[in-house]
Amino acid sequence: MKSLLSILFLLSFNSAFSQVLYPLDSLINDGKSVFKTEFDYDNFLKAAHSLEEALTIQPDNPEIHYFLGYVYSRLNSSDGEQMINMTLPMTQKSSEQFEKVNKLSPKYSDEYVVLDPYSKITSEWGSLAMSYLYKNKKDSAIWAFNEGKKRGGFGNFFLSANKSVLDLCSKNAILFSAGDNHSIPLWYLQTVENYRKDVTVIDVPLLYSNWYPAFLAKNYKVKYDLPQTYIDTIQYCYTVDTLIFIKDFSWEISPEYYGNYLLRANRIVLSILKQNKFKRDIFFTADFDENETVGLKDYFMPKILVNKVNINEEEAPDFKSYLEELNKILFLIKFSNSNSIDELKYIDFIRYTILVKIAEFIDEENIENAKILFDLIDKNINEIDFAYQNENIKEYVNQMRTKISE
Repeated sequence: MKSLLSILFLLSFNSAFSQVLYPLDSLINDGKSVFKTEFDYDNFLKAAHSLEEALTIQPDNPEIHYFLGYVYSRLNSSDGEQMINMTLPMTQKSSEQFEKVNKLSPKYSDEYVVLDPYSKITSEWGSLAMSYLYKNKKDSAIWAFNEGKKRGGFGNFFLSANKSVLDLCSKNAILFSAGDNHSIPLWYLQTVENYRKDVTVIDVPLLYSNWYPAFLAKNYKVKYDLPQTYIDTIQYCYTVDTLIFIKDFSWEISPEYYGNYLLRANRIVLSILKQNKFKRDIFFTADFDENETVGLKDYFMPKILVNKVNINEEEAPDFKSYLEELNKILFLIKFSNSNSIDELKYIDFIRYTILVKIAEFIDEENIENAKILFDLIDKNINEIDFAYQNENIKEYVNQMRTKISE
């Protein structure tokens, strides 16, 4: 039988443990909960205080540092509209939290918001660099890009992959980019390395902001078929399925928002296309959601990491040319950071684009070429070295293997 002294000790210990544990959980949950509601500055400020207090209890908890970094990030810039108002001190504060996460837990596996800690460092410093470019402070922008790389962002794999994205674009092309992990490395390459500046990179999510379309027109040879004052204020509109005509080419676009509305970004993309009249080749990074391609998906010519809008029914590259480009891209995987979930997801995406090609060969009963591509997958991005991040892709691989063996 336990002595009364032992029982009193255990009760005292459990009480003290509960006082530490449950306030900590409450503070962390308070910090996380703001990401489940619309942005409110005061609520995010309270979340920052909760997470800062949580760190006094558990200073080496990577999840607290991660969410505190995200809270600082949102206080610095709540969305793309506020990007141009970012400050260096707040960028440093948020970056330091993600750097701490990478030190404490190189392969962060706790709950996260959108980007992994490595990508978020890239996003923070790349966004600050864009705010400097907007203010015509190119030297400051170059410094911010380099500072972000020094702190653990701008990994060699994403930079190399996006250099390939530019290489796959024809001269003087317009490239519509799907977001941070493309746009920001592309900005880095063109600003810091002066690489393929002939390609006009347009970040589609940023088109929702008021400042970005005018910035593109002023600095990046982008023209619209509507007056700039109209572009500045254009918003979503109610519409039905509509035929778009540009020269001798036409296609149908369906409203993507609740099936009834065409959103601001897509209306601006259409304005760019109408003014350009396909004089410059048009490309989309290959990871766009179908609803964001203004109805052009059926006219895409896949080029592994990008899709070219093929209005002239050009023939796709032959298998030899495809293999040459694919091997260049697969070679880059050796530069990947196995601790970065976002990089592993992108490798998954590359695997998926190869599987689509394999499926085409199977449909054509060209099993030999399908097997060649499977051999490349097994050699360069096998499951042992690069675990699937998407179970649907794993299932797709198994389906294609079964078809080949039949």
